[in-house]
Amino acid sequence: MTLATTTPMAKLSDRKRVGTLKHRIAIGLALVSLVAWAALAIVMIVNARIATSREVEASFFIAERYARGQASIIERSDDPRAALARLYGQLKEIRHVSASMAFSDGSPVPVASDPGDDEMRHEEDEAEAPAFFANLIQSSEFHTQIPVVDGTRTLAVITLHSNAEDEIAEVWEDFRFILPMAMIYGLLLSAVALVLVNTVFRRLDETSRALSRLRAGETGTRLPEAGFAEFAPVAAGFNELASSLAAEKRSNHELANRLLTAHDEERRRLASDLHDEVGPNLFSVRANLSYLKRRLGERDAKTVDALHEPLETLEGSVTDVQLLMRQILSRMKPVMIGDVPLASAIETLAFDYRRVTPHPLVEVDFATADMTFGETVDLTVHRFVSEAILNALRHGGAKSIDVRASMSPMNEFGRRQLEVTIRDDGRGLTAQSRQGIGLSSVRERVHTLGGTLSGPQSMDGRTCVSIALHGLEAKVAKMARPPAGAVQTRKLA
Repeated sequence: MTLATTTPMAKLSDRKRVGTLKHRIAIGLALVSLVAWAALAIVMIVNARIATSREVEASFFIAERYARGQASIIERSDDPRAALARLYGQLKEIRHVSASMAFSDGSPVPVASDPGDDEMRHEEDEAEAPAFFANLIQSSEFHTQIPVVDGTRTLAVITLHSNAEDEIAEVWEDFRFILPMAMIYGLLLSAVALVLVNTVFRRLDETSRALSRLRAGETGTRLPEAGFAEFAPVAAGFNELASSLAAEKRSNHELANRLLTAHDEERRRLASDLHDEVGPNLFSVRANLSYLKRRLGERDAKTVDALHEPLETLEGSVTDVQLLMRQILSRMKPVMIGDVPLASAIETLAFDYRRVTPHPLVEVDFATADMTFGETVDLTVHRFVSEAILNALRHGGAKSIDVRASMSPMNEFGRRQLEVTIRDDGRGLTAQSRQGIGLSSVRERVHTLGGTLSGPQSMDGRTCVSIALHGLEAKVAKMARPPAGAVQTRKLA
């Protein structure tokens, strides 16, 4: 089973969508807090304006009625001036009202006040609200004049004005306390909401990364248990899906291995049949040819000369067939593959190519130590290297070939990744050569094992072809570090 991988553009698009949504949520929370704060301020101002207007109006009319009643009493008083002074002091103590008195000649009426009045007024002045706030709260003003008559003449005039400054100052004190507290509350609420939102997005990010790993083939990926009940079905569903994919992948892998094993067994059986059946027959033909040549030596020279060349040609053809058989058997099943380290098998393969074609320089650097990955994988790598070297020599005319392999560290599931790369200085493969049976067969084996084959392609002036196999189980070979040439091919008897 092959899992599709995520393209970089798709990942970038996902990050943009998530980032945009997070930013929108943060901006939305900030706007909601700001709107709520502004609405609270407006409601407080409107309510304060109505309440202040009602209270000031009530206080003014109470003060007016009281002043008119006292004026009637003062008119009958024995000492109206003293009575006016006392009334003046009383009126100045009434909230939301400003009072002033003047005699008929324009001189002010003295006020009978407590010593602490000036200090109180000073403190009230210090607590005055700003002008812009007073303008927002200020409502209708009231004004009236009450004459105090002594007989037939006007003794004094009482002037009353509505004054909302003290009420506005109280509202301002409440305003200065409530609005900052409301703002702090909104900020705290937004912060808590952002923390919860970030928790959700962290969980989404974990799920996204887990999906990416799952798409990459890491079917052992699991989501941890969530701290919220709402996340539990997602985690359970993901883990169930991952387990199902892992089981299906194992099943496919086992099926692929069985197919490859059956294929290799058939090749071994065919190689054995060729070795056991064709080999002795070829040997018998060569033996009979040798016997025939010896018997011909007993005949006359004319007969010997007539048959010598055909017999030599026939013997050479049989020898060529034997060599071809050895090559076929070697490709079908190299002896000891899976028992010796993979690196040793590849070194022996390179040695064989150096021996039959001495002009190319074949360098091997297999960083797999004494490890083997099992007969199926080792045989796949062996055939890949053999086919790549053969193509470089036959089609590319290469003079220098580098064979390199790297093995990743063991992952949490005890598996490794193997990458094998072959570079040569040849001219590369033609389009027809790329479609050859050898490379196509190797590609099919690699894909069956869940790996990938890349190339051949030109890189830095060299032809490069590589394979990558994933999820491999490596172990130390039974015959670690055998002597040079230990990996032999089958030979005809």
